[in-house]
Amino acid sequence: MVSFTPLLGFHFLLAVILAYFIRGNFIAALIGTVVGNPITFPFIWGLIYKVGTFVTNIKLDKKTHEINLDMIVNQTYEIFFPMLVGGIIIAPLVWVTTYYVIYSFIASYKKRKNKKNKRLF
Repeated sequence: MVSFTPLLGFHFLLAVILAYFIRGNFIAALIGTVVGNPITFPFIWGLIYKVGTFVTNIKLDKKTHEINLDMIVNQTYEIFFPMLVGGIIIAPLVWVTTYYVIYSFIASYKKRKNKKNKRLF
C-alpha cells in the first residue's frame, strides 16, 4: 500500500508503522513494499498523479521528463500534492484487493494441505 504514495524514502518506515497499528506482520509489510521498485514506480506514480489531478483539478503547466532540484522546490504543489491525494485514494483500494487475493491463496493452500494430511492418516 505504501508504495502507492509519493513518499519515496519513507516506504519501509510507513510499512512498519502501519503494520504496528493494525497489528500486522512486520516482515510481510516490508516484503509488500517491494511492489514499489524502479520498474513499477513510473506506472504507480503516473496512476496516482492522474487520479490526483482529476480529483484536485491541479494541472502542471509545463510537463517535462526531467526532475531537478528547481522543479522539486518550485513545483511541489503542482506535482506532490496531486500525487499524495491520488495515493490516498488508490492505496486503500490496492491494500484491500491484495489482502483478499493473498488471503484466498493462503486459505486454499491450507485447505489443500489439511486435506492431504487427513488422507495420510
